[in-house]
Amino acid sequence: MAFDQRVFVSFNPFYVYVAQADVKPGCVLRSSNVASVLRDEKLVTENEIRACRRNRNTWAYVGELNKKPQLTCVYQSADAQNEFVYRTPDVAGVFDDNQGGSAPGVEPVSTGKAIKQGLTEGQMELMRQQAIEFENGEM
Repeated sequence: MAFDQRVFVSFNPFYVYVAQADVKPGCVLRSSNVASVLRDEKLVTENEIRACRRNRNTWAYVGELNKKPQLTCVYQSADAQNEFVYRTPDVAGVFDDNQGGSAPGVEPVSTGKAIKQGLTEGQMELMRQQAIEFENGEM
């Protein structure tokens, strides 16, 4: 299951607009399954698999594999925990992010997230092959 959430930002004046989340079918693949699932379906190339694995990442998709899914190289993040909740031996509570900074004892970390736009090389190659087959009347 995947949540498709869109956030829009205007800078002058500064406003943040959030669209309602849309729940869609999706899946995060184990690294060991990426090659057998995505490569065999010709949705990603070996270079794309290597580039994603180089950073210890894996692949996730939204949609159905046989209907041109939206593929993304994703990582499992240690900061995926609720970073606003903290516990100490004498205090349990919720950190107020409106005060700025982060929870006590938690250093802000740059995630360096890379977001892929469009289709993977494997998906583009598959579309080119399907277009050729269609032109030749093979479909």
